[in-house]
Amino acid sequence: MLLVLPVRAILPLLAVFCFALSAAARDIPFDFVDGYILVHARIGTQPVTLVLDSGASASVLILEAARRLHLALGLPEPVDGVDAGGTAFNLAPVTPTAQGVPLVPVALAIDLRNAAQLCSERIDGLIGADFFKGRVTQIDYARGRLRLLDVAPSEGESLPLRARNGVFCLPVSVNGSTPRWTRLDTGCNDALHWVVPRMAATEQPRGISIGFITNTDDESLVTVGLGRLTLQHVETALHGRGIFPGEAGLLGSEILSQYRVTIDGRHGRILLAPAGGE
Repeated sequence: MLLVLPVRAILPLLAVFCFALSAAARDIPFDFVDGYILVHARIGTQPVTLVLDSGASASVLILEAARRLHLALGLPEPVDGVDAGGTAFNLAPVTPTAQGVPLVPVALAIDLRNAAQLCSERIDGLIGADFFKGRVTQIDYARGRLRLLDVAPSEGESLPLRARNGVFCLPVSVNGSTPRWTRLDTGCNDALHWVVPRMAATEQPRGISIGFITNTDDESLVTVGLGRLTLQHVETALHGRGIFPGEAGLLGSEILSQYRVTIDGRHGRILLAPAGGE
C-alpha cells in the first residue's frame, strides 16, 4: 500500500533520520587489546592503527609508519617520556580519519619501537590529549565504542580535570590520602602508577610528554579513591621520584576500563559511570 504523508509530517521524520546518520558517523569502533584502545583509521587511502593515549600531550606517528607513508621528516625536537623518550621529527600535518570522522592533525613522528612492543598488534601512532581538547568524548570500553558527543551525559561520578604538562590530570587518593593531581592515561595498560613524595620536584618539562611505563619493580596493593568511588586492592606501581613535574602518577586503563568514561574537554571534567549502563 502506498502511504502518502503531508510535507509537515515528512520534515520531522527527515530530521530524525538525519540526526541518526549524524550520530552513527560520530560513533567510532575500537579494539581493546592488551589494555590499549586501538582505533583503526586511515591517512589518505592507507590504513593505520592508532592508540588512544590521553597520557601523550600530542598526537604522533611512529617513525616507521611515517616512512611507510612516505611523509617527509622535518626538524627534530626533544620528547620527555618514560621508556619512550627520544627525538620527534616535525611533519607536514596530516589528519587521520576513522569511520569518515576526522580525528586530530598529526605533525610529529617519533621512534616508539620500545613502547610499541608492549602491544601484540602493530601500532602506527598515538591519538594524544590534543584530541580531547574542546570535545566531549565518551569511551565505552564494554561496547568498544568511542563516541563524540554534543553534550556530556548527566550520570556518573564527576571529577575535575586540570591541564598540566599538556595533558589532563584528575584528583586521585591512595589509602585515604589527600587527593593529588594524577595523569589521565588511557595509553597506560596498568591500573595506577603512584609517586611516593620524598622531596620537592625540581625537574622542568622539556617538551612533548609520552606516558608509557614499563618499570613496575616496586608494587603494592592500595585503596584508590576517585571522588566518591572507592576501589580496593588495586595493584599499584610505586615510584620514589616524580614521573612528570607536578603530577602524582598515572591512572591507567586497568581502572578506567571498569567504567564508561566521558572526558568533557569543554568544561574540564571527567565522568565515570557503570561500564554496562546506557
